[in-house]
Amino acid sequence: MEARLLHPGVWAASFLVMAVCAVFSLVWPVLPEATLGLGAPLVAGLGVAGLYGPERDRAFEVVAVTPTSPRVVLLARVTLVFGYDLALASLASGVLAVAGRSPAGMVELVTAWLGPMALLAAVSLLLSVCWNPGGAIGVALAAWSVPVLASTDVPVPEGYRVIWSSGPWTIALAVALAGAAIALAGRVEPLRRGAASG
Repeated sequence: MEARLLHPGVWAASFLVMAVCAVFSLVWPVLPEATLGLGAPLVAGLGVAGLYGPERDRAFEVVAVTPTSPRVVLLARVTLVFGYDLALASLASGVLAVAGRSPAGMVELVTAWLGPMALLAAVSLLLSVCWNPGGAIGVALAAWSVPVLASTDVPVPEGYRVIWSSGPWTIALAVALAGAAIALAGRVEPLRRGAASG
């Protein structure tokens, strides 16, 4: 049921971005790790940012009066959107690995995007719950632009390179932030109203 309530553009945009990344990596002599490492976090971060709150939820008022906990609803939506993006990124990685575009194979491709994808989605989700979806999208785009600038030899703090990687600390931080967002769902509405009235 939650899949039907989500905006169709979420599914189409994710598919389009990941398809463009895969085709671009197949056609042009670029590293697929770079294209997927930028594409997968982008679709996950922006997709998850719009899952909570009345600003982008067409059924927010209906869901609000049901006995179902907002945390359960949010968890279901995050699972759907992030799982969909994860499947698309994995499929693109598999196609590129089979095509021989990554000498290191499938594992190298997945590690290029998994950590950043999980972390950016978790940050977007937490900001969406505690602030608003528009602000979450803005922060996600700003955070995503830093590794984009790094690919053009613009100086980037070394600590950011560590965060924008697939390591145990990145995954642990992503899980902690996502857990905090789920726990706070339905409990931080005063912050949202205060931001809207100001």
